[in-house]
Amino acid sequence: MALPSQGMDGFKVLIAGGSLVGLGLALCFERAGIDYEIFEKGDFAPQLGASIGLHPHTIRILQQLGVWEDIEKQVIPLQHRKHYSGDGFCFENSHVLVDIEQILQRPIIFMERCQALEVLHSHVKDKSKLHPQTAVVGYEETVQGVILTTEDGEQHHGHILIGADGIHSKVRKLMADKIGETDKILAKEINEAFTSEYNCIFSVSRNDPENQFLPDAMVHNVYYDGYSAIAAAGVHGLVFWFLFVKNSELTKTPNCPRFTDEDAEAYIQKYGSSLVGPGYTVKDLWDARVKATMVSLEEGIIKQWSHSRVLLMGDSVHKATVNPGLGGNLAYEGIARFTNGLVPLLEESPTPSLEQLTEVFDRYITGQKPRAETVVGLSGHITRYEAQDTWILKLAARHIVPRVGDSLKARFYASFSKGGPWLEYLPLPIEDVDLAKGATNPGGSTAGKLIVGTLIVGAAAIIWQTCRGPLVSL
Repeated sequence: MALPSQGMDGFKVLIAGGSLVGLGLALCFERAGIDYEIFEKGDFAPQLGASIGLHPHTIRILQQLGVWEDIEKQVIPLQHRKHYSGDGFCFENSHVLVDIEQILQRPIIFMERCQALEVLHSHVKDKSKLHPQTAVVGYEETVQGVILTTEDGEQHHGHILIGADGIHSKVRKLMADKIGETDKILAKEINEAFTSEYNCIFSVSRNDPENQFLPDAMVHNVYYDGYSAIAAAGVHGLVFWFLFVKNSELTKTPNCPRFTDEDAEAYIQKYGSSLVGPGYTVKDLWDARVKATMVSLEEGIIKQWSHSRVLLMGDSVHKATVNPGLGGNLAYEGIARFTNGLVPLLEESPTPSLEQLTEVFDRYITGQKPRAETVVGLSGHITRYEAQDTWILKLAARHIVPRVGDSLKARFYASFSKGGPWLEYLPLPIEDVDLAKGATNPGGSTAGKLIVGTLIVGAAAIIWQTCRGPLVSL
């Protein structure tokens, strides 16, 4: 398309990636009256991936965007959690999820990722802004903005570019290449920022109502030496489950392993006889699968999140292991932090300077990074805790954490969740009237280091940090 030689009509955001983060940004921009376009290399709402867990602080944002009601109709809030040793002994029967919902007036839920994407996509008013099957291949910056080039050879003009294209981000690679022209060491650090020590099969399986693997609203955790599994019945007739296995070596991006269906089958052959809950095994869940994927679990935070008019968000900049289900929620915190800065800037300066945009980028990074460090670090601890990676973690799982009361865990978690940001330019739900009474969006970093741990790991994370220090290199 022909590009104007000077300026643009109105501020426009270009977004690479049309998954949960990209569509969330689209809804935020629409509600704020900000022009945008999204470029997705595949389809919007594809039948890929398995599940997504949504926590109360993300549900609050989805309520503000007007999409929670449609999601709520599809899910069964999680209420109970049972923790098993590999021999089938239940060493912890927890009702902390009920306590959390009572405190926060919102549940923790699991649902199919494709269904969440469909709901978000359905609420985008102007579908002409969404470009499926349109991969980003390059960008160049001008005095006025950014020129984005897509695989079909088309060029698109905007003021900023957001890389919301996941762990294998093309925009992150392009940004690193630009940085590498003057700082090769930093570019290398960006490209190699994520490590992987665990692999995961994640799947959705049928949960026959006449012969359920586990009852609706239930979560089962099982702990083995070097591996673990989780099953959650968050939608009637379905069970979302995960098999986590420690890899033989630590790898770094871009050389973290990719897996085929044959690799997954080999894992099932090796671990399929392992119990997940009473009376059913990994192989039973596998045989009832609707969809399944095997991936490496990358974890880490890149050193530089932006460069000139380019900003990274979501998994492209911070990646957590999935055991506590906080990674997607962390991404929505980032959406809120960034748009909370951009919206008032554009109200005051409809054509902001690069310096003004940089200030917004920096505030987003300053607010988001401590929370990201908390979530990424403790998610890594939780993954290793559930796989009983050391004797002290095994001791904590079996003999310490069960002694931490559900009410205490719930209060700690509620403090962490309340620390998440909301959309300051949209009305708050009635449940959150207290937040609007002169409160400032808290970062929640200090509270989070207690909360995420106490929800699932409790004292184990604290003991482990005290005795050994952080496991994840940030």
